[in-house]
Amino acid sequence: MRVSIKTLGCKVNQAESDLLLAAFKKAGFTIVDFDEVADYYIVNSCAVTEEAERKTRQYVRRAIRRNPQGLVILVGCYAKLWKDCRYASLGERVIVLPTVREKERAIGRLFAEQLGVPLPPPFFPYPSRSRAWVKVQEGCDHFCSFCLVPYLREGVQSREFEDILREIHHLTEQGVREIVLCGTNLGYFGRDTGEGTLIDLLEFLVARTEGVRFRLSSLEPYLLSKEFAIRYFALGTRVCPHLHLPLQSGSDRILRRMRRGYSAKMYAELVAMVRSLYPQVAVTTDVIVGFPGETAEDFEATVQFCQNIGFSRMHVFAFSPRPGTPASEWEKSEGIPKPEKQRRVRQLLTVGKALSEEYHKSFVGKKLYVLVEFVEENIGIGYSENYIPVHVEGTNQDNVRKIVPVLVERAWPTHVEGRLALQ
Repeated sequence: MRVSIKTLGCKVNQAESDLLLAAFKKAGFTIVDFDEVADYYIVNSCAVTEEAERKTRQYVRRAIRRNPQGLVILVGCYAKLWKDCRYASLGERVIVLPTVREKERAIGRLFAEQLGVPLPPPFFPYPSRSRAWVKVQEGCDHFCSFCLVPYLREGVQSREFEDILREIHHLTEQGVREIVLCGTNLGYFGRDTGEGTLIDLLEFLVARTEGVRFRLSSLEPYLLSKEFAIRYFALGTRVCPHLHLPLQSGSDRILRRMRRGYSAKMYAELVAMVRSLYPQVAVTTDVIVGFPGETAEDFEATVQFCQNIGFSRMHVFAFSPRPGTPASEWEKSEGIPKPEKQRRVRQLLTVGKALSEEYHKSFVGKKLYVLVEFVEENIGIGYSENYIPVHVEGTNQDNVRKIVPVLVERAWPTHVEGRLALQ
């Protein structure tokens, strides 16, 4: 049996796809590229933007064309919306599994019916990378006015500490040297179990592992406390000095309409507090421009705020209305014309590029610790502890999957360059 997986969207989806691939491999399935003929095509979908939905439908149709006798298994956030799209009439050709539990039960049946074996434990990935994503939490109930995710994912569900530790031990035995903890809303970890919070989990994992560093995929600003930051940086080099804090807007008026739960001032105070503990911490972010009713003054406030904060990296998105959300209704009467959205995206991307270069230049002449992921022509490529892409001269295949000290010599907006340094 041949199976292929196409993953769209966030790191949670990537982590789930890794688990699925591992189970299929262990059961003896042949894994093939999505453009090859397969018996089963799994599309792990995304519904965060209209473009993500379009790509999901495109991959489903492509799989059906590739093998008219094959089956497509649709999982992920868009699965719950599939029944409302015009391709839902494909019927038995597409198996739609809108929840994690349904996915696990149905794929378990697939193993039993097709191969006569149960879903093989342990349900862990076989990593091909030096870095691996580990999903520790699922679900969000914050309900920002623009976001569909709380409607599409089940309520907050956290994994048990020991279960997460077993997966990480497996990964480190396979050579993984960086674990990225991810979740739908990572800061909600533990709220449903009472076993402990996210920082409790990190302290637990650090105490019981070695030779691996930990990174957080994203943390909502309204869930970042001073106590968390103090305990986080107290873990030293075992955790990465990098926090991804989604901003979305620098305008208080827009933040209120977005229902983000913080003001621009509160966000700035959080960043100042974090930098007082670790001055060169990387603070990366997401920003949405062209939100319904966003005036030129609102946008300028966002530009100025981003420049004042000095993000090390910015992901900028044009607002995409999601059906069923309040913001989707506002878009009908207060929407920003598409050309103006695109102009604002370009302007803010230019700002982000300059900020990245400024942050990168601050490390020239300094040492970074880089996880080398691959080597091309004696140039090692990887990420530093503070999430800077680094090109390392004078490396070879022996350096792959190792964290090496690098003296930074040159800096660009996209990366820095340097050479191996003494410890």
